[in-house]
Amino acid sequence: MGTKTERLNLRLTRAQDTTLRRAAEAKGVPVSDYVLGHAVQAAEAELADRRVFVVDETAWSLLQEALDQPPRPALALRRLLSEPTVLDQQ
Repeated sequence: MGTKTERLNLRLTRAQDTTLRRAAEAKGVPVSDYVLGHAVQAAEAELADRRVFVVDETAWSLLQEALDQPPRPALALRRLLSEPTVLDQQ
């Protein structure tokens, strides 16, 4: 982790402050570390499906070919889907 040089100020209600402080205390970490860790984790999850993936022409063609093929479920999955379910039983 790099040197912390940036600052972020937040306004919050007394109840929010109390909740964050209690949670940080329960974890045994400073409030700022608790809030920052959870905020970064949430931001990374939010951005996870928006990342850019760059591949060369060959890899892109192979991916497109694979996506154009009909799905081939595993034998166990085919068996599971062909058996009666509890909804089929009377």
